[in-house]
Amino acid sequence: MNYNRYKKGNIVQICIDYGLIEKELKEARYDLESAENSIKSGNYKWAIVQSYYSMFHAFRGLLFSRGYKEKSHSGLKFAIKNLFVNYGIISDDIFLDFDAAMKAREMADYSYIYDEKIALDIIESSKKLINEVESSF
Repeated sequence: MNYNRYKKGNIVQICIDYGLIEKELKEARYDLESAENSIKSGNYKWAIVQSYYSMFHAFRGLLFSRGYKEKSHSGLKFAIKNLFVNYGIISDDIFLDFDAAMKAREMADYSYIYDEKIALDIIESSKKLINEVESSF
């Protein structure tokens, strides 16, 4: 892990708390289910946001499992890359899907750019990410 990023406080060490890990995974599954309901009702923007947060919570649980906590979305991305992707625990494809979802969520929230295809793609990516995270335990 890059010491400068760690030192700045974007990533901090914590005690491993299995209840907290399970809570994050539960939230990930809940947000994914919510995204699937949103897409059915044609609310593509909200489906994108919910799918992204599904991925965020799954990765957060994974990070907690190693005794670390992020203090920002970019901090989480940095930690996942350095602790899991670089060691082959999480695939590059899943990481790139998370990065794309992060950008899509920002575009939906701040630029009001979203559509059904983007929402469906991120929902599928979220399913894959949750499966990969859960299989890494």
